[in-house]
This record gives sequence, structure tokens and C-alpha cells, in this order.
Amino acid sequence: MRAFEFVNPETEPVAAELAVTTPTAVGESTPEEAEAPGFAGIIGRHRRMQAVFDVISRVAGTNATVLITGESGTGKELVAQAIHTRSRRRLQRLVPVHCGAIPEDLLESEMFGHERGAFTGAICSRIGRFRLADGGTIFLDEIGDMSPKLQVKLLRVLENGMFEPVGGVTTQCVDVRIIAATNRNLEEAVADRRFREDLYYRLRVVPVEMPTLRERREDIPLLVEWFLGHLHTVKGLQRFEITDDALGVLSAYHWPGNVRELKNLLEQLVVLGDADRVIRPESLPPQLRGGGRVSATGGWTTPPWDFDQQGIDFYREMASIEDRIIARALHISRGNKKEAARLLHLNRTTLLEKLKRKREAAGMVTQGEPNWAALTPLAVTPTSETSEDFRLPS
Repeated sequence: MRAFEFVNPETEPVAAELAVTTPTAVGESTPEEAEAPGFAGIIGRHRRMQAVFDVISRVAGTNATVLITGESGTGKELVAQAIHTRSRRRLQRLVPVHCGAIPEDLLESEMFGHERGAFTGAICSRIGRFRLADGGTIFLDEIGDMSPKLQVKLLRVLENGMFEPVGGVTTQCVDVRIIAATNRNLEEAVADRRFREDLYYRLRVVPVEMPTLRERREDIPLLVEWFLGHLHTVKGLQRFEITDDALGVLSAYHWPGNVRELKNLLEQLVVLGDADRVIRPESLPPQLRGGGRVSATGGWTTPPWDFDQQGIDFYREMASIEDRIIARALHISRGNKKEAARLLHLNRTTLLEKLKRKREAAGMVTQGEPNWAALTPLAVTPTSETSEDFRLPS
């Protein structure tokens, strides 16, 4: 029996990959998920992802409203799906509504339905997404694009589950769990009076922040291996392998499109790949081969970041650049911190202090030998001066 049914009207197609089988009990994983390198079909082992998985496990069995934030392509819809399939509502529908893809004058009708004659072209009555999701879950994607008028109506549904269809006078009542998502900064939108403050706090009962792919670079090899296997077993494409050098290029790229961009790139490489079925650095697009790599003079050949009008977190990006530079110096020095400090024109104690702070910020505990593979995409042989675990956060 299917866990849920995605409503798929012509105005909003939904990816078929999101369909999964229902666990037999709330919070229980399927055998396939138990073998997956992640949680609930979401791939990742980075500490930020582990925190997301923990929130999913805790909130799934409740009816709490969830607000998922993060850049496009980070997997917000997968989180909504994971919460629904582990909830007591899993046998009912998960109904997605992409608030940014539906024209504003049609969104109210899509969400709440309309009566016959409510507007030009309304030749018959139609139920809305909230009625379709009754007993289940509704996923409001890109909630930050919703108009102030609809925000008021949504607030009422959150408060008491009641609404009127467009052109209707009869109040309808539904039992729906609401999961919302956005790639916008809603706190700024509230400050600019573009988003209602009361609605923001109603939605943000349980916040989930999805990290960007560049914030969890150590998951890139895992994602690459998973997607290459998925393309072979699910889509029937040839099974490709990837060289360490090509994997290093992918790990250094800034990925403005996040996991979605990586997935689509790998499919392109497999479909258009060579007969030997191996992905090499020269197989990759030029913008990846140049992006974020260090030149012989120590500068960046191209900027290792990218951003649009929404901007970036300056300090986080600068910390990421520092991480990669230190990791490069440690790779060249084969783990010798004194030599790495010389390459960076730093005092050895300064470098050690930086490594200590980064380790503490990442929540790492010194234990045994360091994970040298995490420093760079290339293998490093530890030396006698490597007793401390200073693996850098991705």
C-alpha cells in the first residue's frame, strides 16, 4: 500500500523520485533506508545533516508545524516527505503547493477551492489543496512568495483549521498538518513588512535549517557514489566510475545549485560519457575545473563562491576559504604542522590555535589518528608530528 498520494495537477508537476514506501510504524525505517548512507532517503553524514535527521525523528510523531529553510536544491521537499512518512498521517495524502509557481490570482483558488461562478472561467466548483490534504499533510513550498492577502487566510487555517472557498459563504473545517519551506530570509521579510510577523511565528514552531552543499563538502563523495548507483539501478543507465582527481574537483566547487545541481550534472556526465564509463577531470564542465582552485601564486584562479541578490554569509564563506587553504598547506607538508605554518607564513602556535578552534567549533573530540582523507581530496600519509586530530570542518 502506498504511503501517500502526491496530488499532481497540471499547474504543478511533482518529481516521481519522491515516492517511497510507507514504514509499518511511526518513525520506523524501511529495509532499503536502513542500508542507505543517510536517513529517510536523504543522503548525508555531516554533523549538520545528522542534526536535521534528529529533528525529523523528534517531530514526525507530533502535529507540530514545521518551517524548513535553506537555499534551493538543498532537499527541503525531501525533509517534508520524511516527516510525513514517519507521522501518524502517513496513510493519507501529502499535498504539495508551490506558492511561487502558481500565479497569485490563482493561488487562493488552488489552496482553498472555489464555487461555481466565483470568477470568469469557474464553470464548476472545485475543492482546493487544503481539502485534498484533510487528515494528511500539506507542504507549502516557497511560502515567502505568498501575498499578504493569502497570508491572512493561511493564518486563520493555522489557528482553527477553518476557511471559505473563493466565492463561497460556507465555512469549511479541515484537519491538516502544515509544513512550509522557503529559500528567503523571512526575518528580513517581517522587518520589511512583506511577511506577517504573527504568521511567521505560527509557522516556525519547529525550524529546520538545511545546510548548503558547500557547507558539507565531506558528503560530496558519498553523494556522488549514491547518485551514480541510482542512475544505474533506477534509471537503467550505464554504471560509471569517477577518478580521485575528478572527485577532488567536485569537492572544491562551490555548488550554487547545491545537491540538485550535483545530481543533474552527474546524470549529464553519464548520458554523454565516454565508452570506458569513467569520469575524469577533463570530463567536467570548464566552470568546475577552474572554480575554487588555488593557483601557483597562492591566489584563487576563480572565486570559490557565488551568490545572487539574496547575498551570502560573508564570515562563513571566509572561514570556508581559510579551511581550504590550511588543508592545502597540510597536504603539501604531508601533515607536518611546522612546515604547514611556514608555507602559510604563520607562527606554528598560531596555526595550532586555529586548528584547535576549528575542531572545537565543529564539535570534534580528539580520538586516535586524524582522518587525513577529510583534509583534501588526495590521500595524505601521516607523519610523526600528527598526534592531534585536527580534521577541518567542511
